[in-house]
Amino acid sequence: MSGNENPVFSETLAVGWKLDLKLPDSCAVRDAYTQAQVESPLWLFLMRSWFFGAKLAQRRALTPDAELVAVAVLLHDLGLARGGSPDRRFEVVGADIGRAFALSHNMGERRAEGVWDSIALHTTASIAHHKGTDVACCQHGIACDYGGIGYQELSDDDKNVILSAYPVLT
Repeated sequence: MSGNENPVFSETLAVGWKLDLKLPDSCAVRDAYTQAQVESPLWLFLMRSWFFGAKLAQRRALTPDAELVAVAVLLHDLGLARGGSPDRRFEVVGADIGRAFALSHNMGERRAEGVWDSIALHTTASIAHHKGTDVACCQHGIACDYGGIGYQELSDDDKNVILSAYPVLT
C-alpha cells in the first residue's frame, strides 16, 4: 500500500478476490466507499449489496459498468443516512448526492445520470430492470441484500465469504 490507501478498502478488494471478482479499484470507488463509511451508521453501510450484485451479475453473464455500479451501490442510501428531505423521497436525495459525486469525480454526464438512475430506482425493480444493465445490476445487489431476491442463485461458499466479512447486523 502506498500510504494513501484505505486498509479497510484493501480488505474489501481481498474479499472480492476470494469471490473470484475483479472489483473496480479507482479513486471514485475508493472515495465512494469512504464517504459511505463515514456518513452511514454501521447497520446502513451495506457492503453486502455490492458483493451480492457483483456475484449475481457474474452468474448471469451481465457486464455492467463496474465502476458506475460500485459508486451507485456504495452511495445508494446516503439520502436515508442524511435523514432524507420533507419534500423528496430519500432515493431522490441520494440520487442527487450520487450524481454530484460522479460529476466531481469526472465520471461524465452520461455516467452521472446512470448513477442517479441507479440510486433513484433502487427500490423500484419494476422500473429499474427497464433502465439498462447498470441500473438493473445495482438494483439486483440491493434487492438481494435487503429482500433476499436472487439469494438462492448464489453458492453457499459465496454466501459464507460475503456474510463472514460483512455479517447482517440485528
